Amino acid sequence: MFVMTIILESIPLVIGSALIASLLCWLALICASRMHHQDWAACFVVVLLAILLLSGLTQNQLVRLSAIFGLFGALLLSILTRDRNEPSGMVRRRGE
Repeated sequence: MFVMTIILESIPLVIGSALIASLLCWLALICASRMHHQDWAACFVVVLLAILLLSGLTQNQLVRLSAIFGLFGALLLSILTRDRNEPSGMVRRRGE
Protein backbone atom coordinates (compact mmCIF):
# COMPACT_ATOMS: atom_id res chain seq x y z
CA MET A 1 0.00 0.00 0.00
CA PHE A 2 2.91 2.31 0.74
CA VAL A 3 4.28 1.84 -2.79
CA MET A 4 0.88 2.75 -4.24
CA THR A 5 0.86 6.09 -2.41
CA ILE A 6 4.36 6.89 -3.67
CA ILE A 7 3.25 6.18 -7.23
CA LEU A 8 0.09 8.25 -6.85
CA GLU A 9 2.10 11.17 -5.44
CA SER A 10 4.77 11.02 -8.14
CA ILE A 11 2.43 11.12 -11.15
CA PRO A 12 1.11 14.66 -10.49
CA LEU A 13 4.63 15.74 -9.56
CA VAL A 14 6.03 14.68 -12.93
CA ILE A 15 3.09 16.05 -14.93
CA GLY A 16 3.10 19.35 -13.05
CA SER A 17 6.83 19.88 -13.40
CA ALA A 18 6.68 19.07 -17.13
CA LEU A 19 3.91 21.65 -17.52
CA ILE A 20 5.90 24.26 -15.61
CA ALA A 21 9.01 23.63 -17.70
CA SER A 22 7.07 23.75 -20.97
CA LEU A 23 5.43 27.01 -19.90
CA LEU A 24 8.86 28.46 -19.07
CA CYS A 25 10.24 27.42 -22.47
CA TRP A 26 7.16 28.78 -24.25
CA LEU A 27 7.43 32.15 -22.49
CA ALA A 28 11.15 32.32 -23.26
CA LEU A 29 10.43 31.61 -26.92
CA ILE A 30 7.78 34.34 -27.04
CA CYS A 31 10.11 36.87 -25.40
CA ALA A 32 12.96 35.96 -27.74
CA SER A 33 10.76 36.12 -30.83
CA ARG A 34 9.48 39.57 -29.85
CA MET A 35 13.11 40.70 -29.75
CA HIS A 36 13.61 39.04 -33.18
CA HIS A 37 16.25 36.67 -31.79
CA GLN A 38 14.65 33.23 -31.46
CA ASP A 39 18.07 31.70 -30.94
CA TRP A 40 18.25 33.37 -27.54
CA ALA A 41 15.28 31.44 -26.09
CA ALA A 42 17.43 28.56 -24.88
CA CYS A 43 19.86 31.03 -23.29
CA PHE A 44 16.99 32.70 -21.44
CA VAL A 45 15.88 29.38 -20.00
CA VAL A 46 19.41 28.40 -18.98
CA VAL A 47 20.00 31.79 -17.30
CA LEU A 48 16.71 31.56 -15.39
CA LEU A 49 17.51 28.03 -14.27
CA ALA A 50 21.01 29.09 -13.20
CA ILE A 51 19.51 31.88 -11.09
CA LEU A 52 17.08 29.36 -9.60
CA LEU A 53 19.83 26.88 -8.78
CA LEU A 54 22.16 29.51 -7.33
CA SER A 55 19.42 30.97 -5.14
CA GLY A 56 19.05 27.69 -3.27
CA LEU A 57 15.36 27.20 -4.00
CA THR A 58 15.79 23.64 -5.21
CA GLN A 59 14.90 22.01 -1.91
CA ASN A 60 11.39 21.27 -3.20
CA GLN A 61 10.99 18.21 -5.43
CA LEU A 62 8.66 20.06 -7.81
CA VAL A 63 11.20 22.83 -8.36
CA ARG A 64 14.07 20.39 -8.78
CA LEU A 65 12.19 18.27 -11.32
CA SER A 66 10.99 21.39 -13.15
CA ALA A 67 14.60 22.54 -13.44
CA ILE A 68 15.61 19.20 -14.93
CA PHE A 69 12.75 19.31 -17.42
CA GLY A 70 13.67 22.94 -18.14
CA LEU A 71 17.19 21.90 -19.10
CA PHE A 72 15.79 19.34 -21.51
CA GLY A 73 13.45 22.02 -22.85
CA ALA A 74 16.37 24.40 -23.37
CA LEU A 75 18.18 21.69 -25.31
CA LEU A 76 15.09 21.16 -27.43
CA LEU A 77 14.73 24.92 -27.99
CA SER A 78 18.32 25.23 -29.10
CA ILE A 79 17.86 22.41 -31.60
CA LEU A 80 14.54 23.69 -32.94
CA THR A 81 15.45 27.37 -33.24
CA ARG A 82 18.77 26.79 -34.96
CA ASP A 83 18.87 28.40 -38.40
CA ARG A 84 19.78 25.54 -40.69
CA ASN A 85 19.78 27.64 -43.88
CA GLU A 86 22.56 29.92 -42.71
CA PRO A 87 25.88 28.90 -44.25
CA SER A 88 28.80 28.17 -42.02
CA GLY A 89 31.74 30.53 -41.62
CA MET A 90 33.91 28.57 -44.03
CA VAL A 91 31.27 28.64 -46.76
CA ARG A 92 30.82 32.39 -46.32
CA ARG A 93 34.57 32.97 -46.64
CA ARG A 94 34.82 30.95 -49.82
CA GLY A 95 31.88 32.75 -51.40
CA GLU A 96 33.28 36.22 -50.78
